[in-house]
Order: sequence, then structure tokens, then C-alpha cells
Amino acid sequence: MIDSGFQDVLGQAKRMLMESPFPSLRRLELSQSGEQMRLRGAVDSFYLKQLAQETVRSATRGIDVVNEVSVCGK
Repeated sequence: MIDSGFQDVLGQAKRMLMESPFPSLRRLELSQSGEQMRLRGAVDSFYLKQLAQETVRSATRGIDVVNEVSVCGK
């Protein structure tokens, strides 16, 4: 069972991605898996991959973030 605090953190992290000025970050998926959050999708650069991770990490308050974002450079 997921406690309500974790769901609040997940919701906040999703909102932060949706408010990003970068469209590719708004298309990423964020899900809970056990005691971890998984970030999935594709972006155009390693910079955006790192930016997505740090955006989510700022909302997760110590919860592990697993970055499964792939870089599909143009």
C-alpha cells in the first residue's frame, strides 16, 4: 500500500514536470515502484535528462529516483 505522503510527493513531482518550460520534460512518465520513483521517456540531450532528474529529485525529499530516460539526440 502506498501511503498518502508518498502519493503527495508523486503528485508534486508530476506537477513540477508538467510545469517545465521544456516540452520533452512534460512528456516524461513518473511512476512509483516500491520505495522508488521511476522516470521514463525520451529527451534530446543529456542535459535534459539530468534536468528532469533534478526537477523530480527536488520534490521527492530523499526518495530514490531511478532515471530510465533515454537520450535520442537529433
